[in-house]
Amino acid sequence: MSAALNSIQSEAFQWTPEEYASFGLIAQVNKHRYHTMPLFEDDALIELLDNYPRKWLQAFTMGDDPADSSDWKCVDINESSTGEDLWNAVQNGKLWYNITHIEKYSSDFAAIIEGMYAQLGERCPHLQNPSANYSTLLISSPKAQVYYHLDAEPNMLWHLRGQKKIWVYPAMDTDFVPQNYLEDIYAGEIDENIPYDPAFDHSATEYLLSPGDVASWPHNGPHRIVNLDMNVSLATSYYTPIVYKRQYVQLANRFVLRGLGLKRRGMQEDGVVPALKRFSYRAINKVKPFKRTDRSATYVTDLQVDPNGEQGLRKLPEERLASFSSANH
Repeated sequence: MSAALNSIQSEAFQWTPEEYASFGLIAQVNKHRYHTMPLFEDDALIELLDNYPRKWLQAFTMGDDPADSSDWKCVDINESSTGEDLWNAVQNGKLWYNITHIEKYSSDFAAIIEGMYAQLGERCPHLQNPSANYSTLLISSPKAQVYYHLDAEPNMLWHLRGQKKIWVYPAMDTDFVPQNYLEDIYAGEIDENIPYDPAFDHSATEYLLSPGDVASWPHNGPHRIVNLDMNVSLATSYYTPIVYKRQYVQLANRFVLRGLGLKRRGMQEDGVVPALKRFSYRAINKVKPFKRTDRSATYVTDLQVDPNGEQGLRKLPEERLASFSSANH
């Protein structure tokens, strides 16, 4: 990492003791300085798109109705598309790029993310030593949205360019996410989208994010996003011992208890019964592993990124596996 980047990294976020103490426990927006790094200027992002491994570069498009996630579709990226092509398409179209595994590709991003969690681990002892798990750089079109969803791992959104609205809803509440959906997301059997009712917004916390804002929320808090203009953000997720406790309870509920036909499956994470669930799941899974779904292998589309097409897209003559489908790699 260059001296200039190191200088910004060393003072990238300085929160109050109260903000550190409440991180991950409540929905909140804090400040950071990562958006001032040259990594997020036009030329640097175009170069990144130009060179990025296509197996890790995902593209999606969507509709306008936040209650109809069926309009969320994956989009193929032609091998001949340049970084400038991709930039022009997202700037003028209706696209959402997930630049996945950014920490594996770029040593600068890896250092940034490592520094983030080193600071959080030092100043948020309630997290019990978080370790970075998966990070994605997001570049998205004006008016693009991400539907109501929840992520299996705890995550946060470091906003870098543009403005977007984010709605965060109560976590681990079956009024907002049916238990079967929660278990299936942990099992990898469905994507992160869950049924949305506009009435949920009465219980949401709404934020307008600008460059230099970082949004966080309690683990498994449903949320949705709408861009006001072209946006760039960095989404980072992490694991802690606490996260594994929840993960194995949810997997035990899905694969063990639901498999036995039990309709009432507690979601408690502390105590003798949850510990027995975790032990049972791990023991059975070790002897006869439960089948986990690789959803990325099913990415099929008849759309392709095209900077000259309407909404940055063109229709293909027939469906194909998307360029980033794991079945292609």
